[in-house]
Amino acid sequence: MSQMPPPPPSQPAPVGGTPSTAGSNKKTYTILAYVLGWLGGLIFLFVGKDDPDVKWNAANSLLIFGGLSVVMIVLSFIPPVFFLVYVLWLVGLVYWVIFLVKALQGNGERIPAPGISNFLSPYVDQVANAVK
Repeated sequence: MSQMPPPPPSQPAPVGGTPSTAGSNKKTYTILAYVLGWLGGLIFLFVGKDDPDVKWNAANSLLIFGGLSVVMIVLSFIPPVFFLVYVLWLVGLVYWVIFLVKALQGNGERIPAPGISNFLSPYVDQVANAVK
């Protein structure tokens, strides 16, 4: 009986991953931050805390969709302006579609909110920078 030598050891997997994997995760995290609305923004604010663009997009999603949700809940208790809930729901839907299209077309870069980004950007920066 002859003894066979053991096979040579295989190369270990790279620790950091490949650059395409990192870019893919950035794009995926950005898409998920907007797909799930304010809840996705809250989740990916902490999951993507190592990437400033993912944090910024998550904070943007949290402030826009979270703010819309809070305003809609408050307005739903006021009978004379209850119809505004439906208008705000449509506004949220339009923003949601815009963010998803831009996130799918992009590579995880920051997506400013059309029409309100000048007002909202300082607050988005504050929320994104608050998570370390």
